[in-house]
Amino acid sequence: MHPSADDGLSEVVGFICILALIAVVFSIWAAGGVPAEELQKERDITAAAAVQFSDMKLAMDLLWIAGEPGDARSVMIDAGTLSIGISDAAIHVSDNESASSYSPLRLSYGPEFRYAERFVLSSDCGAVTLLTGGTRSVILPPSVARRGGDVCLTIPVLASPAVEVSKTDPILLRFCVKNIRERRFVNASVSVAGDPLLGKMFVQTFDTAGPVNLTVREVLYRIEAA
Repeated sequence: MHPSADDGLSEVVGFICILALIAVVFSIWAAGGVPAEELQKERDITAAAAVQFSDMKLAMDLLWIAGEPGDARSVMIDAGTLSIGISDAAIHVSDNESASSYSPLRLSYGPEFRYAERFVLSSDCGAVTLLTGGTRSVILPPSVARRGGDVCLTIPVLASPAVEVSKTDPILLRFCVKNIRERRFVNASVSVAGDPLLGKMFVQTFDTAGPVNLTVREVLYRIEAA
């Protein structure tokens, strides 16, 4: 079953709006006793990073919304540290007849700052999280949409080796969809182990009166960074 062009549209629009808000918040940070010119540079980097991360997530989403296996997109991210690997969380889906576990992709990015507050943006289990000031929060829930009478959950999975890149010049990212696999569960239950924050978010996302008919779309990405 191939996803339609409408799947995930609201998630993409919501993501752009939320990341734009983050960029605005970051851009008005203030700190006392810091060289104004250097602080302004880091504020500009912060705002740009939020926009670039939004572009990156949008590029990934567009591949499963309207693309085919083998399609690829490239984006640029400013200097910093980028980690591409497997999430600490595991998503478990089961129904009366079968069960399956998924180990999702986690992609985390953070610039190096001397004056402004450091932060890390992550795409983890299909959700987007922000770590700043020692506090981690979910700023966009997992990619969940309605398809007829079913709920559709998209789970990004890494199909290439994990890698960490730390550079002082921009990082080129290339995403390629290796495969898209779908499986339908009847009267399914969903749980997340290994990450309390994302586990709570999934409980809220699937907070219904009972089990749901669920289609899990597993999207395998091959990711190259240079």
